[in-house]
Amino acid sequence: MGKVYRQQRIEGVTIPAIIKNGSYFWHSMAVYEDGTVSIWDKIDLDCVPQKIASKKLMYSVPDGSAISVFELCGIEIVSAKWNFDENSFYAHIVDTVKTMNPEMANIYKTTPREQAKWKEYHVGFTASPTPFKLEDRKFGYDPLEGNNAHIFLRDSGKLTLTEMYCYKDGTFSVDELEGYFGFDDISRMFKEGVLAVKPKSSERVYLGDLGVAEVRVEGGVSVKNKLAELENKSVRVQGKPDAHAAAINAYHAYLVEPTEFYKNKLREAYEAVPEHERCYLGDMDTRDSDFRRILYTDNKREV
Repeated sequence: MGKVYRQQRIEGVTIPAIIKNGSYFWHSMAVYEDGTVSIWDKIDLDCVPQKIASKKLMYSVPDGSAISVFELCGIEIVSAKWNFDENSFYAHIVDTVKTMNPEMANIYKTTPREQAKWKEYHVGFTASPTPFKLEDRKFGYDPLEGNNAHIFLRDSGKLTLTEMYCYKDGTFSVDELEGYFGFDDISRMFKEGVLAVKPKSSERVYLGDLGVAEVRVEGGVSVKNKLAELENKSVRVQGKPDAHAAAINAYHAYLVEPTEFYKNKLREAYEAVPEHERCYLGDMDTRDSDFRRILYTDNKREV
């Protein structure tokens, strides 16, 4: 018998959650219509109560705890009103599945055999989501893939930690805002304070369905760097070379011909990468250290 396989697209939505992995991390948790849940790992509905009980998957954190919001800022919870306990948070996840799959048909169940297979082949057992929008057509069901980023939305005097998305057609959307926007619209929203990279002093933050909190901000990116990041994400999802690709190409060109000309080209390309994303230009150990060595020191490369 010959081996075959098929691919199947399973749709879902994201809801706010918190992951504890040493520290606390804000997580737009993908919940799919077949009951699969993505908490960095792929789990099914039956596994969710165990992950909640073990405090890997959380719906609240103690006062004084800091939550890392990827590529945005850290927020320390001064005081908060949380909406869920263990049982109600699990019920919320199940209800989310039911909104997409009222019959609760074809619910996915992980088997030990499946887990053992991926462990044997050292394959990550994940269910990372791909954002998408539907093309505006009367016929066909054609998703345009996208990318996402955390953002603060200020609307009607209420500041919410939410998600925004960029798509293959160059448009953007923001959860809780209707319609699609161009990059100029996004830039204007930042200028007007509708979109923000961090709360203002003493401003309450609504954490989606999880609750509302008084917070203190820890660190964070600038609006300039956030806009550069979003522009890069948009370019990347359209399949075009972005600032990361340009910096890496310039780095390789300099290594081949380490002249002042190529060094200047490398500096220009490196500094065009948003500051908070430069660490991704190398691997997890070296990060962007060799870029900085070349550009800002007189140290020679060890071979």
